[in-house]
Amino acid sequence: MNTSFDIYELNNAVLDAAKTIKDMRDDFTVDSKDAVVDLVTNADLKSEEILIEAISKYFPEDGIISEESDEVISSNGRSWLIDPLDGTVNYANNIPQVAITLTLLVNKVPVQTYVYDIFQENLYEGYTDKGAYKNSKKLEVTKDTSFEKAIIATGFPYDRLEFGEQYIQTFLSILKTTGGVRRFGSAALDVCWVADNKFDGYFEYFMKPWDILGASLILKEAGGVVVDEHELFPTTTSNLLIASNKSIHEDFKSLVLANIDPDLKERFN
Repeated sequence: MNTSFDIYELNNAVLDAAKTIKDMRDDFTVDSKDAVVDLVTNADLKSEEILIEAISKYFPEDGIISEESDEVISSNGRSWLIDPLDGTVNYANNIPQVAITLTLLVNKVPVQTYVYDIFQENLYEGYTDKGAYKNSKKLEVTKDTSFEKAIIATGFPYDRLEFGEQYIQTFLSILKTTGGVRRFGSAALDVCWVADNKFDGYFEYFMKPWDILGASLILKEAGGVVVDEHELFPTTTSNLLIASNKSIHEDFKSLVLANIDPDLKERFN
């Protein structure tokens, strides 16, 4: 664990939030947000409360951008990006792929991040130009496989009830070309698992910044490649995430970009 970075001050809060989420597992309430398949639990809200309280204590001038609350505007160009429970549908259905994400943005660019795998108790860390780590050990992408054998993870946006057909073209192109497709539910952990040499790649449309910016920094610092629809490192306004190890990146990126439904592309910002 890197104790010299600001984010370390929030380490105990992340662990407390994770413990709270686990403790509430047998006694939680669940509601839908804008989409019926987009869930929020009181565990999300309690985790968020713990994290915001700690940020306000240690970094009172910093902004806060969190999935479940209104944005706190920064006065210094620094903001903390929070997903207090990434994988809420998994959590609500007792599927143990759930994470807390916490990322420091400086001028909207991620520079420090934690992605904490709550049930496996794995802490992924990433620091701009300082590397990526898993449980304090250096994390490096070492998988070297052909695109035809690659295992790709993905997810589907919550608007799939309305626009599901628009996502099929990309999905089928990957399904027909690679070694297999997996859909687990926590985007942050899926991208970290590319860095951790479990998956070879990950793609998804219309991700929220708290889902992917921190994990993207981890993968980049571990030696992987992460781009958006502009073939640049993702930003807070990106519409597409393409993340992979270097051995498949060019083939993977080219296939995804060549198979975006025209109606879907029109919805890009």
